[in-house]
Amino acid sequence: MSDMYSSHAATVRLAQGTRLNGIFEIDAHIASGGMGEIYSGHAIETGDSVAIKVMRSDLADNAMALALFRKEASALHFIYHDAIVRYYVFSLDPGIGRHYLAMEFVDGQPLSELLKSGPLSFETTLELLERLAGGLSAAHQHGIVHRDLSPDNILIPGGDVRHAKIIDFGIARSTRNNDGTIIGSGFAGKYNYVSPEQLGLFSGDVTAKSDIYSLGLVIAECIAGRSIDMGGSQFDVLEKRRKVPDLAAIDSRLRPLIDRMLQPDPNDRPDSMATVAAWRPRASPLVDPPPADRPASRRAIAALAAVVIFVLVGGAYYLFAGSWSTPTGKSVAMNVPTLNPDAGVDARRAEEARRLAAENLARQRAEEAKQLADAKANNDAGKASTAAPPPNDLVERIRQFVRSYDGGDCFFVEPVTVADNNATLEGYSRSATPFTTLDTEFKRTNGFEASVGYHVVSQPQCAAISFLGRLRNQSEPLPRLDLSAGNLRSNGYVSGSIADFGNRNVELLMVDHEGNVLLLTSLLRGDGDPKSFTINLQRADAGPARLQLLVALFSRGPIDALKMRQAGSMEIGTADQIFARVADEARKSGQSISARIKSFNLEK
Repeated sequence: MSDMYSSHAATVRLAQGTRLNGIFEIDAHIASGGMGEIYSGHAIETGDSVAIKVMRSDLADNAMALALFRKEASALHFIYHDAIVRYYVFSLDPGIGRHYLAMEFVDGQPLSELLKSGPLSFETTLELLERLAGGLSAAHQHGIVHRDLSPDNILIPGGDVRHAKIIDFGIARSTRNNDGTIIGSGFAGKYNYVSPEQLGLFSGDVTAKSDIYSLGLVIAECIAGRSIDMGGSQFDVLEKRRKVPDLAAIDSRLRPLIDRMLQPDPNDRPDSMATVAAWRPRASPLVDPPPADRPASRRAIAALAAVVIFVLVGGAYYLFAGSWSTPTGKSVAMNVPTLNPDAGVDARRAEEARRLAAENLARQRAEEAKQLADAKANNDAGKASTAAPPPNDLVERIRQFVRSYDGGDCFFVEPVTVADNNATLEGYSRSATPFTTLDTEFKRTNGFEASVGYHVVSQPQCAAISFLGRLRNQSEPLPRLDLSAGNLRSNGYVSGSIADFGNRNVELLMVDHEGNVLLLTSLLRGDGDPKSFTINLQRADAGPARLQLLVALFSRGPIDALKMRQAGSMEIGTADQIFARVADEARKSGQSISARIKSFNLEK
């Protein structure tokens, strides 16, 4: 099975029938991992199957671990492609006091298991290549690099590669705004499939081209029926990545492409994953002869010792495989072969590498001890104080910056996660332009770059977004609005819940891509707080996926502006009409109104 489903860590397991936020119900435990328990479950209202990762109980108070967990959710949140496992919701269930991530449940075997039966045919391999490259291209367009692509992390439902799914973005790195790696800046991935730059070669700059290299090794394994040997001692691993491996066993029709994908220098690989997805035999510039092998430069040889140190002390990290370390937990060592001074490097250089490695390891342990002490102090301070953070608190200042930021008309942004030197923001606008400006202003004001995700709305939806923008300085604690899906097909269902609204009046609106507003308050179920809902969706028109907005309004009393719908219809008007009326009523009555927004793409 995939590392996503490895059994490793012990924690308090949830019983069958446990409900999360009134949206999902646990069916069975699948496996354990480094940061959480993995379950199969279903959406309560629709019965749709889901996979649920629940954070380990012993990490509930670990701020760093929670940040990593949130970042996995962030990595998946903005990627919509049929070849990538779908993100549904990331939330905290108050009943169990633990965070969870609900995703599409994929009933299939890993590609690694499928390949035990033998190689794939040329045509089947080509189909798989196009699908995987298309999915990774979608991730790269959102600034996400997988960094751990291997046959274990590709599921094949029903043995049909046309439905292959890429899973386990737990160690994915976001390149958007130079966002850091989900589990740190060190090595991530399986040795046999990692790129040269993941081992520190070529400046160690991990980009989308690193996934191109890993995919090349995966596809080579599919067509050859066995993996290309890229492992061994530390020196073997490095030396094998200084040149293109032997591709004699590869079908000659695929060999030119794989040769380009496995070029040691990222600059010599295909320009993008989209280029790989579009490749066809004898019909692509990728078949041009690659540049001749270059001898290793003195600079690369001189850097070898430093890279060896990196491999010796860096370790491999898997978010749910258990072999990762945090400042508040024990490091779990990987199986690293012993240093071999005869593996292509003379004894003197090896001895120097040992000395430098020892020094670096000592520094690393000192830094881990310091981080452990800092994390404990931060957790103790957080438990000891329930008062509002002081004005000079960095986290609160970041929140204030986001709340007060004015991006103009048809612009709204809110913080998803905020921690010291770490923030994820999500927003809505007509284009990416205001978020580019926000990115620059955020870094100038706060001293670091945030991870900024945005949704592009239609012009008719702008009235709703502008209304939310005017409420950005909401002072009351905001309730939660959670959805069970971020992307769904027509004639499907989306369910969700609204919680932590207390005794406030709740109204639920949907704004479709044409700006029509539907009042869905009658769909809310449950006495008191929380309430759940399920919406049956149908779309008649053809075309691309359309963004749909769900807006929850909270007020001390009923909102009369929403009582103007026609009998037998949920539609109450257009966004520019309805939100203007709500704003006018709030202004005249003096009633305070707050709001939350979520969205999903409706496909045909």
